[in-house]
Amino acid sequence: MKVDIIGAGALGLLFGGKLAAGGVRVRFWTRTTEQARLLREEGVHIEEPNSALLHIAPSMILAHSVNDIVDGSMNNSEEEVPDWIFVTTKQRSVDHDLLDIIGQIACPKTGIICFQNGIGHIEIFRSAFKNRSIYVAITTEGAKRRDSHYVIRAGVGSTQIGIPQASQSLLYNDSIDKKKDQFNGEDLLKMLESAGFEAFLSKEIDREIYRKLLINAVINPLTAIWRIPNGELLDTKLRVAMLKQLCEEGMRIYEAHQISIPSNMYEQIISVCQSTAGNISSMLSDVLKGAPTEIDSINGRLTEMAQAAGISAPGHEILLNLVRGLEAAGD
Repeated sequence: MKVDIIGAGALGLLFGGKLAAGGVRVRFWTRTTEQARLLREEGVHIEEPNSALLHIAPSMILAHSVNDIVDGSMNNSEEEVPDWIFVTTKQRSVDHDLLDIIGQIACPKTGIICFQNGIGHIEIFRSAFKNRSIYVAITTEGAKRRDSHYVIRAGVGSTQIGIPQASQSLLYNDSIDKKKDQFNGEDLLKMLESAGFEAFLSKEIDREIYRKLLINAVINPLTAIWRIPNGELLDTKLRVAMLKQLCEEGMRIYEAHQISIPSNMYEQIISVCQSTAGNISSMLSDVLKGAPTEIDSINGRLTEMAQAAGISAPGHEILLNLVRGLEAAGD
């Protein structure tokens, strides 16, 4: 099995490193030539939750900068065409250049799995890669990158993989493609499980996408504005009240659009805050680094859905503007 990882951030290093340790041919595509060089020379270090350190030697991986594809200095040989491409970049990186890179390294049989937060990017992938199954991965794996080749697995989670509703029939109907797609899915799960991940194929991935969207829309911007880890959102009545307001707004938006998600979302959000108490959200991490956030693909999408339904979502609108303000100020 051959897997290409596009985006060697925390999640990309975690999945790519553990897959390589399990014997999978893994090829990283990095944003910078410096990170690619470091991976080729140092390999990948993964610190597990029990403090055990896993070192994936340089000989066990391949690493290239995406610039090698862009400037045409590298030809993708038939032997290196991947079976799967894991796209682990931020959602803001899903643009024409990224799609062009994927198109150059993939073949018609290559499966593409998107790990992005938020919504809206799947339509972009589908438009670029027609007649191809675009998978979505919803993961609760916790990962924090220490440097360009060292990642800390902050928490062991589970990963659900599926195809959103518009193309569900490609994976689950009774057409001639059913046997082929199920085989690919089972093969993928075996590969992930052998690498130490808990993974499932989901027929309700849409439900999971919107469930995670609401969780992220409630937790991430509040931690980014207050500069606190997830667990501290439960420390005061004011913070808890904000969690509840944002959750209720989101539930009304989903109801207006007839989107089905669990009715106990508020309890689930509280549970996530507790189980990831020490975690720094990706949005807070971006703010602290002065990097653009995913606020538009998370709370921005919810506010657009609220406006389309003609309902009010003042909490999400305020958070959208506050985080945008942090980005504009370079704070």
